[in-house]
Amino acid sequence: MAAIRTIEAESQAQSSTHPGQAASSATLGRLVRMRHLRATELPHHSDLAPLQSAGMPPDLQHFVAEVLEEAERFMIAYLPRRFKVKSASKTSPPAAASVELLTHEINASDLPPEVRAAGVGSTTEAWFARTSVHENAAKEGTASWEEFDRGLRADHSQHEMEYTPDVQDAHLVLSWDDTLEGTERKIGAWQDVSMSIVEMVHHIPPPLNDRVFPELVVTARKAGELLVVQIPVDTKGMPGTAYNSNQFRKLQDAMYCSIERAELLDDGTRVKWQMATASDAKGILPMAVQKMGVGPAVIKDVGLFIGWTAKRRQTST
Repeated sequence: MAAIRTIEAESQAQSSTHPGQAASSATLGRLVRMRHLRATELPHHSDLAPLQSAGMPPDLQHFVAEVLEEAERFMIAYLPRRFKVKSASKTSPPAAASVELLTHEINASDLPPEVRAAGVGSTTEAWFARTSVHENAAKEGTASWEEFDRGLRADHSQHEMEYTPDVQDAHLVLSWDDTLEGTERKIGAWQDVSMSIVEMVHHIPPPLNDRVFPELVVTARKAGELLVVQIPVDTKGMPGTAYNSNQFRKLQDAMYCSIERAELLDDGTRVKWQMATASDAKGILPMAVQKMGVGPAVIKDVGLFIGWTAKRRQTST
């Protein structure tokens, strides 16, 4: 999910281990961070050849495996140990489930050394997270596991634009999916693996400028679990971009990092849905003001998705 919803902000100027998996070290990784990944840090892609000519791009399968492992570890080990509950029970109509809101700030000193050296400096990553548990059923107020998977993981960016009112565009810049087809889009236990670069455009009321969030989007599923990871990426000089190039519309650059995870609970009768995100809308908006809008926005996303799913369900019947 796109975590930054600056409309609200600017207008105001459990600890558990994944079943069957031993508790892992709650350490932070180097990839799922609030910094723009450069083309030289991404796996080889023919469209990136001019930008990658001076280096040795990482292996695609190893890179994706590291992103997924890092994101999963963050959600099942780091989040329950480090995040603090800000609100234990919020509503997000038309979703029947209550939503728990959590927060955590990561100091630069806690980040991996190679990330700090890449320019993070003394800043922190201000994270918000939410947890909601839903009945696994295709009915009013909730959704089935298949609906969560089809709506959140499959075509993630396009669907996010459909159910999020302030998202104007989800422009696909490039994709590695054709290459991943060579291994049937399987990496370890993960299936239906997908990786692409997408420009997410968010509308902001005038006189403020709209924002474009260039994101590396990695999605995958395995038995009883789905994962969506979005990482800021530097798209300058990349062919296929639609924003902030010489020939296309220029917007305010911004960035967010997010991890979205859902899993089946209680013999498949319930779905636990979690999301964690850090964001920076850039521009003149102070971070303190931005934070005021992020918490309510991530809670609202639950109801937006459940409502959108209900409309799709009605259309298909």
